Amino acid sequence: MRPLAADDLPCALVELDEEGRIREANEVFVAWTGLSRSELEGRPFLSLRTRVSGPGGTSDGFVRLAHVDGSSRPVIVGSRPATDGELLVLVDGTERAEREQEMVRTHALQERTRNRLQLIIDSSIAFSAATTEQALGDILASTVTKAYQAEQTAVFLLDDSGEFVQASGSNPMRFLDQTHSLAEQARELRRVITISGTAAADAVAPVLGQAMRDAGVHAVLVAPIQHDDVLFGLFSAFFLHPREFDSEAAPLADALAGQAAQAITTLRLQRQLEHAAMHDETTGLPNRRLLETELLEYQRSTSTLVATLFIDLDGFKRVNDGLGHHTGDLLLREVGERLQAAVRQDDLVARYGGDEFVVVCEVPEVAAAEEVADRIRQAIELPFADIPEGFPISASIGLSIARTEDPAWTPDRLIREADHAMYSAKNAGGNRVVGIPVG
Repeated sequence: MRPLAADDLPCALVELDEEGRIREANEVFVAWTGLSRSELEGRPFLSLRTRVSGPGGTSDGFVRLAHVDGSSRPVIVGSRPATDGELLVLVDGTERAEREQEMVRTHALQERTRNRLQLIIDSSIAFSAATTEQALGDILASTVTKAYQAEQTAVFLLDDSGEFVQASGSNPMRFLDQTHSLAEQARELRRVITISGTAAADAVAPVLGQAMRDAGVHAVLVAPIQHDDVLFGLFSAFFLHPREFDSEAAPLADALAGQAAQAITTLRLQRQLEHAAMHDETTGLPNRRLLETELLEYQRSTSTLVATLFIDLDGFKRVNDGLGHHTGDLLLREVGERLQAAVRQDDLVARYGGDEFVVVCEVPEVAAAEEVADRIRQAIELPFADIPEGFPISASIGLSIARTEDPAWTPDRLIREADHAMYSAKNAGGNRVVGIPVG
């Protein structure tokens, strides 16, 4: 095999015979293959090349020229007929291939970014439509599963005692201490945690690495659900296949967790406002508005009789004027507690306004209602810790009873009759129960 002319050219030249075997090659081609001229002579050119597929699996015009060390070089091949064969011109396509690969990566990144942005928009709409934290947790678990193609996703929320409780999704880590280890990492670091492989999990906490092995989990992503430094919980995505996380994994988790935290904040604020609208600020009892609403439910009661007790405190004005409003508020709160302790859990206790309270209960007979009323009267008559001697407190109680089968009774009528009976008790000297005859 004799050297091909133009060895000083920056491209490779190869002359093939009619069967596509190498007849001659220049020094550039020899260097690109790592073979000697004698090793190249007679070798099929096709044995040294493979087609390269571009984006979408289509040919992008490159072939890869193999080197004996196992590497390969992208080249662009041109050809023209030669005497009894073909002359090939091979141009190094490394730089162009790198540019095109970078374009492919950029396009893929843009597509992922676009998909994730749409996911964030869709999740924001879904979160805003959730009316309960349970529904919100279900949406979050479903969204995270879709976003990361995770096999399982679990959402944990902090309960009143500060413990993580699973609210939605599924958790392959079956034991509480295993989940607790994962949750405490997120609580302590307050940032997204990604763990790929059980060895990495061992470095975080041995119990976590063992938990992943036991559950067949290869990778985990954990994100704290927090807003304005208030931690509400966390979500965790579990992968039952090897998984590496790209640079966008944590920001996406942050965005989803942040949206969920804002939605939880809104839901809890709404609940607080609804509670405030229906409950007395001083005692925490249902207020007049909620009382009237709840009384409507008693019209559907299966009991024979519904009793309404209208309670007015005797001596409260002297406490309020003589000892101050703060002491008066303490007294009202304790009265509310005594009322709740004197009746059943299902009975309704409300603050009607000022020093007036209302109790509503279902009773089998009039005597049972009178017994409840007298029990309340005796409970209020007992001394109060914050009230000194000389400020006696008692209760004037009006009792109204309606038969549930009577279509004429209404909540307003019950309250009005009990109120009139209470004034009769107060005008008679107070600290007594006066009842309205059953209609």
